Amino acid sequence: MKDRDLIGQRVTGRWTFLCSMAGDLEGEAVLDVACGAGWFEEYALSAGCPRVVGIERSAALAEAVSLRLPDAEIQVIDATGDLTSLGKFDTACAFDFVEHLPRGGEVRFLQGLHDLLQPGGRLLISVPYRSVLSCALDPAFFFGHRHYNLPQVERILSKSGFKVDKAVFAGGLWEQVSMIWLYLFKWLFRREMPFADFLEERRRREYESWGIRPGPGSFVTMFIEARPGQATYDSCSGGG
Repeated sequence: MKDRDLIGQRVTGRWTFLCSMAGDLEGEAVLDVACGAGWFEEYALSAGCPRVVGIERSAALAEAVSLRLPDAEIQVIDATGDLTSLGKFDTACAFDFVEHLPRGGEVRFLQGLHDLLQPGGRLLISVPYRSVLSCALDPAFFFGHRHYNLPQVERILSKSGFKVDKAVFAGGLWEQVSMIWLYLFKWLFRREMPFADFLEERRRREYESWGIRPGPGSFVTMFIEARPGQATYDSCSGGG
């Protein structure tokens, strides 16, 4: 029977969106916390990063990524522990991870990433956005899966020594439907979900229409770029 950690691990519109938000990484040392199937590691290597380190709790996923991307350093370690032995990085990423930390543990974790950044380095994170629809349509929300609004994230980052440079919102109804479908087949039937290509095409279109404010098609995921410094927030220009 397939390992549950390997179910649903494919390139999605969500991951393509997160990679595009990272921008130009050429020449940078990159750390990716909770790297999953390694799609960001693959993107970073293709972008010309000389050092790419991924942290993953799942040994099965870490092994799969190491085999597929031998140039990436994939480590099975506790991301909430002392990471200073990993060295310094130009960009540190934690996509879809902060909400899974013990409640109240966000600041300590982010302070740890702060200490790993080179001067002028960046922090990239994504979290579930707290909207009525995103919460109502997330089955895990009712079992403690946290969602955040922008002021909450700004406060957490400020306490961690960061200021927000950019915030964008993406993902809509098709993202939520796809996740419910994935949960059903992953946890009840332990298999890949059917109609994945059909759903993925619609998710991709949603993520291509990201915006600098939440909207009807951009209320699920909040992407944040932050840098060490005092908390000030200027909304980014542009949009999908």
